[in-house]
Parts: sequence; C-alpha cells; structure tokens
Amino acid sequence: MTGAVKDRPHVAFGLPGRIQEPNSKPRSIAVVGIGEGGAAVARDLSKAAQPNVDVHVLAKSASGGDAVAAIKAGGGDLHRDLMNADMIFIVARKGDDAALAPVVGGIAHGRNHPVTALYIVPANEPLSDAEDETLKTLRTAAEMLVVVSDQSYIPEMISALAP
Repeated sequence: MTGAVKDRPHVAFGLPGRIQEPNSKPRSIAVVGIGEGGAAVARDLSKAAQPNVDVHVLAKSASGGDAVAAIKAGGGDLHRDLMNADMIFIVARKGDDAALAPVVGGIAHGRNHPVTALYIVPANEPLSDAEDETLKTLRTAAEMLVVVSDQSYIPEMISALAP
C-alpha cells in the first residue's frame, strides 16, 4: 500500500487544477425572474436583500416582439449585473411565458457567463417535454436546468452560494 499511494502528488484541496482557496472572494449572483411565476419568486427574493445578489423581474411578455422594451420595463441595469455576476440564474414556473429567457441567456453568453435555469414544477403536476413550452424555451437559454417542486429551494440555494 505504501508504494502507489505515496507516489501520487498531494493536492491541497480537491482535484488538480481546481481553485485551491474556495470562496476566496464573495460570489456575485444575478437572479432573473421571467414570466408571472418567476417574477413573483424574484420579488420574494428581492425582499430578503442579500449582499452580492442582484434580482431582476421580467414579468412582461416578449410576444409583442420588443424584448428590449420588456427588459427595460424590468428596471435596473440587467446588462451591467449580468456582466458582473459570477453566477446567473433564470427562474420560471411551469406555464410562464419564457420568451425572454433566450434574450437573457444571449446577454450572459455574450459575456462568457454560463446560465442556470431554475424551473418550478409542483410535485403533483407531470413534467413532459411534449407539451411544456416553458421547459423547451429554458433549455435553449441555459447550460444547466434544475427542476424543483418547491420554490423554497431557491432562496436556500442562493443563501448557500452567496456568503
């Protein structure tokens, strides 16, 4: 046992190539609530006022074709916050109009930032690609999709990620 184990290089933390000082700086997080349900979740998050967390509400529909106007109606400086964020989350509920998700994803990807979509589907409702336009749209805008059955997961996750 001494030969193989002792010959391996010792890594101070985790895997080789990984940041050796985790959480060495506070993470900045941008949360964008889209559609009526996602906007409600984002409004609830903004009431908690966590440091390093910028919350945007995009409840307007992009069906009129003017996505920029819908984003401006959300207030704040979405472009700046997405540029400065270490992590970007899009939040939506089943049935929400997610047409602005690809726009938000495009802004983030233009700045080389990955996007995680948080999709809230109640546990008693079936999840099916065949009929779920919100899910299909979120998949086009994000690198990672997290499906949760309870919105209480989201503030807990944000609290754990943002010191």
